[in-house]
Amino acid sequence: MKIIPFGDRILCKRRKVGEKVGSIILPDRVKERATDIADIISIPELTFADQEILDHAEEIIKNLTEKARSGDSDALITLLRVNEFIKIKTLKEGDAVMISKYVGTEFHEKDNPETLTLVRESDIIGVVSED
Repeated sequence: MKIIPFGDRILCKRRKVGEKVGSIILPDRVKERATDIADIISIPELTFADQEILDHAEEIIKNLTEKARSGDSDALITLLRVNEFIKIKTLKEGDAVMISKYVGTEFHEKDNPETLTLVRESDIIGVVSED
């Protein structure tokens, strides 16, 4: 069975305490406890509209920036939302992210004892860079 998230949901698997994330080792106060670091397992496919926005992002950003510079506060708000949209829509399977501790819907698949968590895009705090 495969879970395919819909809408603004992302399927993640939380890492366990003591696992290494790049040069960061998650504290091992309580072994096998889930952490705020998760690996993205599955994301919804981009819609046609999503892909159009991403394909024309540079043009959209230039136009909104010009309007914002001329004092259009709605353009500035839209520019900030487009920036947030691009960050979320460029996430991919396998990315390590930080999510809030008490969010999402946790469940187990029938033949897999590992806990998976279905979170909303807005529950992702940031991407964990392994630089």
